[in-house]
Amino acid sequence: MAAQQDDDRPGLPRTLEALACGFVLFMLSNAFIGPFLDPLQAGGENIPVLRLMWLPVYALILALAVWRAPRLMSFWLPAGALSLLIFWVFASASWSLDPGTTNRRALAAAFTTLFGLYFAASFDGKRMAEILATTFLVLALAGLAAAVGYPKMGVQHDINAGDWRGLWYEKNQMGAMMVYGALAAMAAMLAGSRHRKRMVVTILLCAAMIVMSKSKTSLLVLMVGLAGSFLLAAMRRGPATAVIVVWLGVTVIGAAVIVMWLAPELLFKALGKDPSLTGRTDIWAALLRQSAKAPMTGYGYAVFWTLESAPANWIRKETGWLVPTAHNGWLDILAQLGWVGVSLCALILGGALLVGLFRFQRLRDGYWATLFLVIFLMTTFSESFILERNGIAWALACAAVTRLLGPVLAQVSAPKWTMPPLFNPSPPLAWSLASPDPEPVVWAAATSTKPVVFGRRAVSPFGA
Repeated sequence: MAAQQDDDRPGLPRTLEALACGFVLFMLSNAFIGPFLDPLQAGGENIPVLRLMWLPVYALILALAVWRAPRLMSFWLPAGALSLLIFWVFASASWSLDPGTTNRRALAAAFTTLFGLYFAASFDGKRMAEILATTFLVLALAGLAAAVGYPKMGVQHDINAGDWRGLWYEKNQMGAMMVYGALAAMAAMLAGSRHRKRMVVTILLCAAMIVMSKSKTSLLVLMVGLAGSFLLAAMRRGPATAVIVVWLGVTVIGAAVIVMWLAPELLFKALGKDPSLTGRTDIWAALLRQSAKAPMTGYGYAVFWTLESAPANWIRKETGWLVPTAHNGWLDILAQLGWVGVSLCALILGGALLVGLFRFQRLRDGYWATLFLVIFLMTTFSESFILERNGIAWALACAAVTRLLGPVLAQVSAPKWTMPPLFNPSPPLAWSLASPDPEPVVWAAATSTKPVVFGRRAVSPFGA
């Protein structure tokens, strides 16, 4: 099957669209409403001025989605799955502890989800990775400037004194942002980006920021992401290499499971954690007892951990401190949306990842969607990222699901670019699994005009 790509032609409209996406990503990173504007960590939801700041962002997301409406309709499978999940979020207002708050926060979750769907449907894999990498490069540079030039904000001064946090509340948030940036830059290079030097700088700077944050979890996730990129790239070299990589992956995962089962203290020590995960196991046990009182529906989206929540206050009474979240995305969804919500999230995220194991070569995105979803699912067991409103992690997870479950962009001709109409015709799209018989691989040196063919693999000089 011929290589497939989006109609990502140069021109002012497309450039402005990419800049608009970068701005939305910047806002969703929550760097702007970090410790400088919101030192009490209210997230803007309980501060009227900061809450109003999101309205223009929602308007921009809606305008971008309308601009690309025909393309979004082509992605009917991921759009339908994500819409079903958002429907259940809004439906939870009917049994919510605070219906008004649930409705308002459900709207924010809907726009966050819509942006992820639009972003993946609007750009091809290479361009999408470049936009992400460039955005996170700007965030990394701003975080570096904050840590060096204004350490009162950019460096922590509490129990983690001396650890860098950049533009965010604490070091782990900055670590997560830098992991996303490094992964996007690596994906852009593997997808054949011409801005290789910028991507290398992004990877090195993001890695350095993670080291300065001293976030061991982020460093581990970064290593998993970068190693995964190399392993997936190696699988394209032939069946024998693919078998070796799969065997290696199963061996490593199996060994990690055995260590976790027989000697979990070794893993916790390596990550700098105590066996109770800083008291999280006590929170989880108490939360499961409260969730058992509303197992199928939960207590309503985004209201379980409010200060007025009776079940949450019982948990706080049991644990002896003001617990803000479960620090586990799946348990938080269980408390908010019940087992129905957990099942929907598991089917969408798990199903997309399963499909990605067969389609990662066909997507031409430097394996970004598959690897990001792996990293996202890894972190959901310690952070509440699932259905996070106004959060970049959930937006990118929706983008990854859209790329994995949506059609592959078909190759189109490249006529001279003109200002597109509001509802410009989209190129043909097709949904397909990975081809069992890949096309011939053509390697070309930068100084040579004659390609050299190796076997039956099709790889560009800069990767997938």
